[in-house]
Amino acid sequence: MDRRTFLSALSLAPVAANEALRMVADPSTNPKPSSSESASMWTYLWDIADEGYQTVMERLKENGLTSLSLATAYHAGKFLAPHNPKRKVVFLEDGTVYFQPNRGSYGRVKPLVNSLVKEGHHLASVKKAADKFGLQTRAWVVCCHNTRLGMQYPEIACENAFGDKIYHNLCPSSRELREYLRSMVNDIAAHGIDTIELEALQFQGYGHGFHHEREGIELSTAMRFLLGLCFCPSCLSRGRDSGMSLESIRSFTRSTLQQHFERPGSMDDKYGNVDSLPKEVFEPFLDWRKSVVVSLVEELSGFAKSTKLRPMMSLDPAARALVSMDAAKVSEATGGVLALGYLKDGAALRAPLAGLQSIVGSAEVTVGFQVGLPESGGRKEFLDRMWVAKDLGIRSFNFYNYGFIPLENLSWIREVLRG
Repeated sequence: MDRRTFLSALSLAPVAANEALRMVADPSTNPKPSSSESASMWTYLWDIADEGYQTVMERLKENGLTSLSLATAYHAGKFLAPHNPKRKVVFLEDGTVYFQPNRGSYGRVKPLVNSLVKEGHHLASVKKAADKFGLQTRAWVVCCHNTRLGMQYPEIACENAFGDKIYHNLCPSSRELREYLRSMVNDIAAHGIDTIELEALQFQGYGHGFHHEREGIELSTAMRFLLGLCFCPSCLSRGRDSGMSLESIRSFTRSTLQQHFERPGSMDDKYGNVDSLPKEVFEPFLDWRKSVVVSLVEELSGFAKSTKLRPMMSLDPAARALVSMDAAKVSEATGGVLALGYLKDGAALRAPLAGLQSIVGSAEVTVGFQVGLPESGGRKEFLDRMWVAKDLGIRSFNFYNYGFIPLENLSWIREVLRG
């Protein structure tokens, strides 16, 4: 999911925020979903603050949603907000959290609190309102993608084979990052929420996305993959502790990329795609990277209390491999995963979704679908995807995104959940 944060100041003061909460009506007259399915809407705090807690909760409840997934730790972005009554374009504050952290529980890397929290809007206020409407609250947390943290604490940022810091990608090997994420999961779980959804809990790679990217040379999939590999001191140290020498892999990576930069295309015949890279070098390396991510997930699970963790991942096994996501072991640690079903064609969804279900076994698979345009394709395409997922036994869904979509598209969700 690539989108994100830089927010202009909101007009609601703490007093107004508290008044908005007091005005939440009795939801007892709202229709109840006719199914036992779990359905959550990815939602931003500024939309709730601007539209009003009651308005948003009523809309979600009336359209069959059982939960909302609140962006609780997020990145930068410029977002179009078509039904927001106070602004249509939103610039987000980069790399902030939307809850009041227990600062004493964090180490050197500390969270930056979003200005909305200072105005009285935060995870706790949303949960209070959601509870009144019988909606569960989930926290949507972006983990290893945070430019502000990477620049403020460059030691936790990924580092390529040339020694360049990739500031918007944070390294899962970093002890300080892991401490920060453990503290944040523990902090959020203390709110008594249902689930924490973990986005970007992986090695991000070069192409994850940043502001105003420019390239004047063609990069094959192999070259782009190599350019995104991390060889930061934390990776080198953790590798040595595991018996994995990353120095030789870094040397190969740097040499191969340098040849490509000096003679563009010269390496394409030899290394045209990731599968063509030397297997004796990269298979053990990629397995090691997977173990780093799995161990981080296991650590976080120990700090989540009774709150469920749902790491997000691609349905595409090749895409999972590139970011070192081991679906089997991650799901074993958490009891479930959140798969991003960002395809337009329902028929194309069946094979990769069934494949992921086979890999994770009895663990729960939640599937996230686009509801906006043009990404969703339209009502028919959305319904087709939902019916394929239901036919495969999926009973837990997420929908992207409340603030982005035309309000009439909420009826698609109501139709398929109550049909």
